[in-house]
Amino acid sequence: MEQKTSLVEAVVTSVIGGGERAYAVTRLKAPFSESGLPVNTTVTFSISAYQDDHAPSKGQMVYLMGIEKFAKGWRARSAQPIRAK
Repeated sequence: MEQKTSLVEAVVTSVIGGGERAYAVTRLKAPFSESGLPVNTTVTFSISAYQDDHAPSKGQMVYLMGIEKFAKGWRARSAQPIRAK
C-alpha cells in the first residue's frame, strides 16, 4: 500500500450508498505532484472520514488527505470541505 500525504483539491462527482458503507467519488482538480497523479484522477473516500457536520454534495470542492493506492484504485484517508477564508 502506497501512501501520499498532502492537501489535494478535488471535486465530488458522486456520493454512493448509505450508512456506514457510504463513500464519495472525486476527481482531482490539480496535479498531485508527489505521486505524479494527473488532473481528473479518481479518488474515493468514506463518508465516515469526512470532516464536516454534513455529507458532501455532488459538485462540492474538497481537500483530500492521506491518499493511498489500493488494488481497486486511489483512496483518501480523510477529506474536508474547501471554505472561504
